[in-house]
Amino acid sequence: MEKNKAKETYSRIGLSYILLYFCYLVVMAICYIVYSRIAGKEGLQGDANIIINYAVRVGLLYPAMYLAIRKLPKFDIQKNKLGFGGILTSICITYATMILFNIVGILINNFIGKYTGLGNVNPLIDALGNISPVVQVVVVTILAPICEELLFRKFIIDRVVNYGEVTAMLVSALMFGLYHGNLAQFVYAFGIGIFFAFIYLRTGKIWYTILFHMFVNGFSTTLTLILSSKINLSEFMDLYYSGDMEKYNQYVMEHIDVFATLGLFSIFIFMLVIAGIILMIVFHKKFVFQHHEEEIPKGQRFSTAILNVGMLVFIAYWLFSIISVQLGFSLFDMIVGRLL
Repeated sequence: MEKNKAKETYSRIGLSYILLYFCYLVVMAICYIVYSRIAGKEGLQGDANIIINYAVRVGLLYPAMYLAIRKLPKFDIQKNKLGFGGILTSICITYATMILFNIVGILINNFIGKYTGLGNVNPLIDALGNISPVVQVVVVTILAPICEELLFRKFIIDRVVNYGEVTAMLVSALMFGLYHGNLAQFVYAFGIGIFFAFIYLRTGKIWYTILFHMFVNGFSTTLTLILSSKINLSEFMDLYYSGDMEKYNQYVMEHIDVFATLGLFSIFIFMLVIAGIILMIVFHKKFVFQHHEEEIPKGQRFSTAILNVGMLVFIAYWLFSIISVQLGFSLFDMIVGRLL
């Protein structure tokens, strides 16, 4: 009985999120077409793109996602404080987790890039290069962490935690990672998604994970803004992943002041990562999970949480999106392009 309830809940969440995302794509296609007709330009670019994009998400998509699952039964999560030391510890572990998973993502990305001929694919870098600093700060550092933590941590975990904390944590992280729509972000988003879900499970306070998410995005945004003000990020990343050390070293020497600043940031990041790894080892016994009466037995968790219509459709679409990005095309852009 509990297994059926859990399966229906997971399916409802996955199906609601993906069907409403499809509706969002339709709305965005209309916005692209209308903007092109009025402005006389092909598609949305730069600030206009991100502002309209997030206006539709925050004004329509995200509220609709919440309303679609709002009536699903919620379970109480015990409230606990982290304290100042706990917050600092969590920030270090967050950054260590992100960097370690990012290294794995880069290795996988490079491996695939050798066979596709596209190298390391990271659409985020190209996107941020066309956005003004103010918009980057508002969207990437403030709006994205708030919306994503509510959607993929609180709203999901509150409704599935009693069916198993580990399953709730992994599904939340998986959906969060896939939602980014590209391999470069998926791997590290999945990693920090696991840790953020654990923090929420142990504290019951979503503002902690919003804070950590803001820190990660804010630090990355600051670094991106500093670099993009002096160099062409896309050009630099192409050289970085090309393996042509002579051209790479020449480029670095021509922009030595920028890379000196980058070096200081790198030292700080290295210290955070080392501290995070040490803290994970020291506090490894605190990574424990509570048992719930309605918890799905081992051996049935994957089939319950993943092998249902809603989650399979959600996962299938986002895997297709990730693969298409790696192969250098976007089905959405192709469809809109034909309509313009």
